[in-house]
Amino acid sequence: METGNSYAFSVTDNTGYSSFDSNSSIVDNISKIFPVFFFLIAALVCMTTMTRMVDEQRTQIGILKALGYGNAAIAGKYLFYSGSAAFLGSIAGFLIGCKVFPTVIWNAYTMMYDFSEDVDFVFDPKLGLISLATALLCCMGATWLTIRKDFKVASAELIRPKTPPAGKRILMERVKPLWSRISFLYKVSIRNIFRDKKRFLMMVIGVSGCTALLIAGMGIKTTIAEVANYQFNEISLYDFSVIFTKNMNEKRQAEFTDLMKDAGASESDIKFIHQAETTVIMDGGNTDVTCTAADPQDFDRYINLHNGGEHIDFPGPGEVVVVKKLQHDYGINAGDEITVRDGFKKATFRVSGVADNYVFDTIYMSEDTYEQAFGKKPEIKTALVIAGEDAEEDKIRAMGTAAAGYDDAAAVSVNIDTKDNVNQMMKSLNSVVYVVILSAALLAFIVLYNLTNINITERVREIATIKVLGFYQLETSLYVFRENFFLTAIAAVVGIPLGKWLLKFVIDNIVIKMIFFEPKLSNLDMVLSVVLTFLFAFAVNLVMQRRLANISMTESLKSVE
Repeated sequence: METGNSYAFSVTDNTGYSSFDSNSSIVDNISKIFPVFFFLIAALVCMTTMTRMVDEQRTQIGILKALGYGNAAIAGKYLFYSGSAAFLGSIAGFLIGCKVFPTVIWNAYTMMYDFSEDVDFVFDPKLGLISLATALLCCMGATWLTIRKDFKVASAELIRPKTPPAGKRILMERVKPLWSRISFLYKVSIRNIFRDKKRFLMMVIGVSGCTALLIAGMGIKTTIAEVANYQFNEISLYDFSVIFTKNMNEKRQAEFTDLMKDAGASESDIKFIHQAETTVIMDGGNTDVTCTAADPQDFDRYINLHNGGEHIDFPGPGEVVVVKKLQHDYGINAGDEITVRDGFKKATFRVSGVADNYVFDTIYMSEDTYEQAFGKKPEIKTALVIAGEDAEEDKIRAMGTAAAGYDDAAAVSVNIDTKDNVNQMMKSLNSVVYVVILSAALLAFIVLYNLTNINITERVREIATIKVLGFYQLETSLYVFRENFFLTAIAAVVGIPLGKWLLKFVIDNIVIKMIFFEPKLSNLDMVLSVVLTFLFAFAVNLVMQRRLANISMTESLKSVE
């Protein structure tokens, strides 16, 4: 056996390490965004709960003031209540979050990378203190904003029952042709929805946040999980590429073509191109890209240059086509000029177009443009091969094996294998998406349960009265829960654009070398998100059904005083 060659690579050159680093970067960026959203919703729920608690104990607050207790002492009681809940919840959430979420995500990675299932859990005290401080600020701040207005009211006024808000005509009532066609019970529900504007806004914000999280979670899955299919089904149309150790002159090209013919390919299905690493020099920093120089003839058969549904012509003399990642990261647009360095030579090109591309950063130019710019002919060390129309995987791999047998072939990259590897790499994100969906479900349940419970508590006498009037249980339930479905529908409509914005914000903050993510959201994603939101609302209504059934009809006979 001949003495082998030794090669030195950095850890980043290892495919497994690079793909794991990319995946962990995605999770890291997502983890910086979603907690902010959840803290805002937590503040909303806390404000709603404490508002109701203070309103229920309004008389008690008046008595305490009449007995001589100061505002600080009274406020301290409620601040301690909300603060202790925030403290205990933060501690429990920190311990659970540091154990459960890493376990779910790590288990997904072990299936892909064959890592050990043993994990050293890190409890970061700084992160815990930040979470605790944020939770205390949200809960105690919301409590203070709620209770401080009662300190401006005299004790005698606080002891008396609070005057209910005066009924007002809503905008829909002024549209008489529409309003006159709505049944009485629906009119009551619509009036109740818009009677309490604060609760209306809280319900819409909370439930729309749930819909937005669902849309963002499913959009992340669609965007990231399908990136390989977008690249190798719509852009890179060749079946495999071959990299050679020597410059492929006409003689070597003919030899390789004959070899491929014997394997089942035709001469018109092989394209020899130049591919080499170059550097784009920018004010904001240099970036390494792959320079692809080729003959324009039949180039679209191998690589389809397009931007969305718009075809992009192959660049002319002195022009290049760049990919969207360069546009996204450096603001390069069609008509701009860029400077490219190949070795020790620099050249300036005009950008003729920006093409879709998701894997690897590339610029495209003609062979003549390359030669005129850098003063040398491009070295042809890459071949793109099409195995034939509707070629099966076995045939593609057999042809790739035959290409690897060529004496000067250094490596063969089969697109279906690359696509499978990328798809497998992205499957780890499913666990992250499921966590987001579960969190959205819990969020929707908490918001809907909290507001529905408050709604029923405030309307006990009203509900008891309609029972006395002869409403059956189903009719009573529809009378109350119909408002929830109306509000859920409004919130879902608001949540769709909010979810699109959240998805774009998340994807824009996922920065990975050599991979570009473009926000993509299917109609099915939006439909499923809205349907799940309604299912969560329906689940809350089922849970609250028993509460309605237990309301006694004698409540309607009791005096408020």
